Amino acid sequence: MSVVEPQALSVTNMGVTIGNKAILQDISFAVGAGEFVGIIGPNGAGKSTLLRGLRGMGLVSSGEIQVFGQSLHRLGNKQMARTVAYMQQDVNVGFGFTALEVVLAGRYPYLKWWQNERSEDYRIAQKYMAFTGVAALAEKSVQQVSGGERQRILLAKVLAQETPLIFLDEPTASLDLVYQEEIFRYCQAVCRQGKTVLLIAHDIKLAAKFCSRLILLAGGTVIADGTPGEVITVENLEKAYGLHSAVFINSVTGNLDIHTYEAAGTASGRPSVHIIGGGGSAGNIIRLLHEKSYRLSGGVFQQGDTDADVAIAFGLQAVIGQPFYQIDEIQGRKNRERIASADLTVLSNLCFAEQNIDNLTAAFVAANLIVIEDIPIEQRDFTDGKAAQLYRTLIELPHVTVMSSAQFMEKVVTGELETSII
Repeated sequence: MSVVEPQALSVTNMGVTIGNKAILQDISFAVGAGEFVGIIGPNGAGKSTLLRGLRGMGLVSSGEIQVFGQSLHRLGNKQMARTVAYMQQDVNVGFGFTALEVVLAGRYPYLKWWQNERSEDYRIAQKYMAFTGVAALAEKSVQQVSGGERQRILLAKVLAQETPLIFLDEPTASLDLVYQEEIFRYCQAVCRQGKTVLLIAHDIKLAAKFCSRLILLAGGTVIADGTPGEVITVENLEKAYGLHSAVFINSVTGNLDIHTYEAAGTASGRPSVHIIGGGGSAGNIIRLLHEKSYRLSGGVFQQGDTDADVAIAFGLQAVIGQPFYQIDEIQGRKNRERIASADLTVLSNLCFAEQNIDNLTAAFVAANLIVIEDIPIEQRDFTDGKAAQLYRTLIELPHVTVMSSAQFMEKVVTGELETSII
């Protein structure tokens, strides 16, 4: 019969009350060995309070916390220090200490009060200083290093404690992006070695990129818990942060990305706009019109195209075709139906080939059409002149207006576009 290993950390109905104010309530989750958990949420959500409580440093008023199957409150100080390492915000390091001395301080759980550091402690400290890239700073005063170097020294101290659980309270705060990513990568590496890391992060995108799991706190309770894709949703961001956003996979980086915007009122009464695009020509148009709360549709975009990704991220009623295939009859019909029902159609500055020339012929259905022209059609025509001939016929129609993308953006921002549609 197999033995079930206890969770690295188990929290059941945890609550923290200070005075008459409930800071945390009904917090429950479990974390397994090797997980890299990012704790995210707005300021005042109780993230630091949670981490201090899990370390036994805060006043937990209710609930149960277990570490590897043992009650947190039954662990003695030495046992706790050998089980959980905690790096808090704004660590004050005394004047005159060298980097090596700071890292060696992480070995205190393994020493008697009268003992000095042994050769083994030096070996371990130097090992983690090399791991975090600060070995060359061993004899340098911590007052003489950069912010990024200081954080890596403090991380080496935490790692030198050699605990299976590591708690980090915003270790990347105020650091440049390169140093922030370094800290996250170090955490990923130690998790691959079987350690468990809980890290409070203020940068949602970085947490989503590196953490295997996210816990979203708001109002003193858990709003969402799961993979980054499960937690970082439009609904959760609005509920926790009050953000109006679009959440999507960035086609360049392959990472989850977030576009935030200020809501401009309800979309129900705004004009409807259909965007014909492709090849990345329509992305900025979609973003700006979405920010201004226009009701949007689009097509025919090819699957995997940047415009298709943007359209999906912003929830457009979009017609999506297969990559490298000619627009078929069904896709063409859906595109024309949406063009015909839109108050305005925008033909972006896209290139035309045999696969997508139907997008150009579909534009003739529009009752009110804006054609974006940043590059002459002759330079965007890969159909031996067929697209250019259609294009010149199209722009001569009385209901068609030709303008640059800059002119179009200005009309959207100033509200002139909506006035002209109405």
